[in-house]
Amino acid sequence: MSHPRYFVPHAASAAEPVPSDASAIAHVVDVFHLDARHLLEQEWIVGLDAVGNVHVVPASQRDLLPVETRAQLTHHEVASGRTPRRIAAAELYFFAVELVEHPSDAEGFNDPVYLYGHLSGPWPGDAPMRVPGQLTVTRGDVLSGLVHGAAEAFHYVQTPESPAAPRGYHALLPGDRSERLAEGRGLVLAWPAVPPELQVSNASNGPMVARILHDVLTQLQEDAHANGGPAALARMELPVPSRAMAIADLEMRGYEVKGDVAILRRNHPGLLTRMAEWLRAEKVKVPTEAGAPGFLEVARAALSALPGWPSESERVLRARVRPGGSAPVPTSPGIPAVAAPVTPRPLPPRAPPKPPRPDEWMKDFLNAHAASHPGAPQPKLTRTKPAFTPPSTPAKPGRPDWMADFGAAPAAPPASTRREAPASKPSPSGSSASPAKKPDWMSDFED
Repeated sequence: MSHPRYFVPHAASAAEPVPSDASAIAHVVDVFHLDARHLLEQEWIVGLDAVGNVHVVPASQRDLLPVETRAQLTHHEVASGRTPRRIAAAELYFFAVELVEHPSDAEGFNDPVYLYGHLSGPWPGDAPMRVPGQLTVTRGDVLSGLVHGAAEAFHYVQTPESPAAPRGYHALLPGDRSERLAEGRGLVLAWPAVPPELQVSNASNGPMVARILHDVLTQLQEDAHANGGPAALARMELPVPSRAMAIADLEMRGYEVKGDVAILRRNHPGLLTRMAEWLRAEKVKVPTEAGAPGFLEVARAALSALPGWPSESERVLRARVRPGGSAPVPTSPGIPAVAAPVTPRPLPPRAPPKPPRPDEWMKDFLNAHAASHPGAPQPKLTRTKPAFTPPSTPAKPGRPDWMADFGAAPAAPPASTRREAPASKPSPSGSSASPAKKPDWMSDFED
């Protein structure tokens, strides 16, 4: 399997084939036209099965989709009001992002960001493969990919659990140098993947996109404060994905929240605690909460202030995409291949889906980064599933439950059956019995 230059596969994980099957797609995540050189332009459907594996099928197999999936695709086409965008690429890879690592000791503003997940491809191809690994891009690549892809986000039906219409966001990222991108190679279409157990009726990823953008923008703002600019990045008012979690964090740091203001409580004993309180602000503003659309607007403003942006790779990459309904991307003339008629064959029975793969392989990359930078601060991680600690249940009055493991205590014998111990006989000398010899361990306490 060939990989993009900036993708590193996991050494201990073998690549596996991608058996794309339209009838196995449970959720659609993207639709686009692929304008590949020497091939006829074709529309493709990207979807996920019940365990989160990617399936890429031509739109000509639309009738093979399950009824619910076909209804999902129809809703997107009507609700978005757009025809699928066109991507001019000789090869295209798909990358399901499962974890994002933000190095804390990098220098500069547009620092590298490590994306972990499963890469599938290339398409079009005879034998696409899937392998886990690490894709390295920059902060600007992440922000720009999500900002430009927002207009083409997949529209899902609103559910009672979502306050707004859910969306499926994706980002076109550079997987190779600019000269390779100009040839239509090394393009990676990435989307933050939601764990299958969190997918209720769709594969929307708005909350995870908000967390990724929040962490990237926070790193940019911290660097702007540390380096004295740019002022536009330092003055950004960043929202938070969850205001309740932000308030809980302020309270743990010793603040008392009153409305939109948090006031520091300076009543903690101890010299070290008081010194730490002196270094904190007396009052801080409680940040507002925003979803993915709000963070995308902040990211758009941050890109305009990012030094050295757009890069050459960014300009080449965006030139390969045209919004739906526009003219195709101009490419060198080629001889279009005539599609040979394919005789429909009955689909063979599918094997049962594999269980979800563990993510232990990600620790190998994280440990390697930590070993190469000893003593550096811990990097910030953005996970697909937010960490949650269940609240402890209050103790119940009465006998604790753990005592039941030892069984019921033996009942005391009735008084009538008790036997009185015989009285001790006096010693022949008439004096009381001498005390027993002390155990050896008592001598350890004697002088």
